[in-house]
Amino acid sequence: MDKALFQQLNQIYAPLGGRAVRLTQALSRSGMEAKWGWYANHSVKVDGEYQTEEFPIPVVEVPGLCEIGFNLDGCWLEFQLPRESALAFDWERLPEGSEVYGVENYLMDFYHAGMDRAGIAARIAESTEPAVNAALAFPISVELETLLAAVEDCRRWKPGNKA
Repeated sequence: MDKALFQQLNQIYAPLGGRAVRLTQALSRSGMEAKWGWYANHSVKVDGEYQTEEFPIPVVEVPGLCEIGFNLDGCWLEFQLPRESALAFDWERLPEGSEVYGVENYLMDFYHAGMDRAGIAARIAESTEPAVNAALAFPISVELETLLAAVEDCRRWKPGNKA
């Protein structure tokens, strides 16, 4: 392997992997089960168009609750709500920059920047999606405490828990 390419890839991936390890450890210390691994083939918007990341990124999973991924230029937290819970959810709780989209058809946007947040439930009701995903976006420099707080929000938002 080309030594310069090897060093460049390690320079890119080592900090991402390190963040996933630290988040997994912090979640475990707070009493939550968490695991992480490298996963490829995420669909991301680049200049408004969906493209596939052929390369792996670290993703931390809190089973039954959410996933947190570390992209090259940012971080995201994704959680899923069953249809009935999504129809009743107070979407105003989500921070700016969030997206809401279909589970079966991830191209089905129920909310993204520029859309009316008040219409999310109506758009879900008009669809046939059995569940929806919501993704919160963070800068790559996000502090672990901010991600831990977002995971706690997901725990409160999970159906059956008191918000």
